[in-house]
Amino acid sequence: MSLVFLLLALPGQKGIAQDEKEFIAQVEEALKSTSSKELSKFLHTRVEIILDNNRKEYSINQAEIVLKDFFQRQPSSETEFIHDGNSAGGMIYAIGSYKSGNTNYRLMVRAKKYKTVYKVYRLEFTKER
Repeated sequence: MSLVFLLLALPGQKGIAQDEKEFIAQVEEALKSTSSKELSKFLHTRVEIILDNNRKEYSINQAEIVLKDFFQRQPSSETEFIHDGNSAGGMIYAIGSYKSGNTNYRLMVRAKKYKTVYKVYRLEFTKER
């Protein structure tokens, strides 16, 4: 097994493997670009999107439209992940911030491996008050 896929963590701490880090970095770049088309490449066929506590599940095509509308109304001035990790069941996540003008959102992305590739199954943008 290649060292690239070994967990990069101290014993007893949850780490995130290199291929997971690369996936999270690609999702972060897609969010920074505010391109719904680019971001949709990383979405599962069904994705839950939470926009300021309004939670709905969408097909990938519907999700792209919802995200395009959100990005047009709230274009990113700054987006960054500040923490990422994994949990039981093979789920990976990233937590960060999405800023648009004077509005700040807490950003949460959750993904898991489907067959051989990671796909985002949940995106959450929660307006900070």
